[in-house]
Amino acid sequence: MAEEKIFSVDFAQENPYTNILPRSPVISSYKARWNGIRLDFHRQPGSETPEHSPTQHALSISLANSPIKAERVLDGRIQTENIKYGDIVVVPANINHKLCWESEAEFLVISLDAELFDRVSYDTIDLQRYEIIPHFASPDPLIQHIGLALKSELESVNMGSILYIDSLAVTLCLHLLKKYSKFLAAIPTYSEGLPQMRLRKAIEYIDENLDQDLSLVEIADVVQMSMYHFSRLFKQSTGLSPHQYVTNCRIEKAKRLLARTEEAINQISQQVGFQNQSHFTNVFRKHIGITPKAYREQVKI
Repeated sequence: MAEEKIFSVDFAQENPYTNILPRSPVISSYKARWNGIRLDFHRQPGSETPEHSPTQHALSISLANSPIKAERVLDGRIQTENIKYGDIVVVPANINHKLCWESEAEFLVISLDAELFDRVSYDTIDLQRYEIIPHFASPDPLIQHIGLALKSELESVNMGSILYIDSLAVTLCLHLLKKYSKFLAAIPTYSEGLPQMRLRKAIEYIDENLDQDLSLVEIADVVQMSMYHFSRLFKQSTGLSPHQYVTNCRIEKAKRLLARTEEAINQISQQVGFQNQSHFTNVFRKHIGITPKAYREQVKI
């Protein structure tokens, strides 16, 4: 008998599930400009996958309304599962995986490039001492929360900034290293904040590029630090995460432009880095309590 073929699942491809699942994803972040992280939302009938191996680390998050009976083969081990809402499965890169389930299932798949872990932690963690390990279905509220946050961003008409997606990716990578890896060494913590020169350099870069969709990758690169190291120290120095700080800077600049110029609101929204006027209005109202138009009328009285 011929040996069963093991399919490779490469999440860098538009539809990596062609040989694995009956249907394509309902929605996917494939065409979004996310850095090293991808999200796919699936609605699949009861089925059986062939044995396959992901090129990237893959996480599955169940969104099933009722438990689903399944049999999973993961890295040569077999387990019968009763998969519930919020259960997650960890399939590390290059680990063989096979699954058979009985009824229609809704689930998320998050894939993470190995290079993302390098960018997250290159100056703080020796990744050669870490190995992500397979994990059968069980609850993990943090991964569930991140998955749902990514899905919400993907479904939103006014998608949030890349900086927010990067922040979620950093949190997810560090959580995997802490909870789902072996040969675990202590992940360092810091308490002194960013050196003043690096803080000033980061803030200047943010101020000069507020009209761009800033990413955590590029800001951290400016000060030659990993995303994890930079995020932690920046928050210690400013009291805000990079995403929160950038949003505040955008709102403050918008307030000045609304008060001091007669520029159209849609032009101001572009100058401060929002995708469109609707997104700008929603964020402005959330922070200030009124719309940009109402704010302009109020300050010009």
